[in-house]
Amino acid sequence: MTGDNDAITLKDAAQHFGFTVSTLRAEAKRGRLEIYMIGKRHYTTPANVREMVQQCRVAPKAQDFTLTRRAASGQSETDRASSALAAANETVLRLRNSSQNISDRSTSLNRRARP
Repeated sequence: MTGDNDAITLKDAAQHFGFTVSTLRAEAKRGRLEIYMIGKRHYTTPANVREMVQQCRVAPKAQDFTLTRRAASGQSETDRASSALAAANETVLRLRNSSQNISDRSTSLNRRARP
């Protein structure tokens, strides 16, 4: 039986913990897994692999949400914003339609100023 601090080969560690040998070597290069080279073989311990897993753990993201407060009238902020946008568009249309057309003759770039 192997203890937490007994040396095991990377191959055995990979099989036991469900990783590949190349993953364990990559984590060792990143500094997350401590490995030992005895002779021509690389070794680690189960405790080192567990520590690596702890270091690789990603904190869960907080839930994203948008809070829309309701007004006393029951309209949401989105409804009010849409209503304001519609009113602004209507105002722009009225201003465009009520402005006078400028003739080409009075705005011609070729026309010279008269003294």
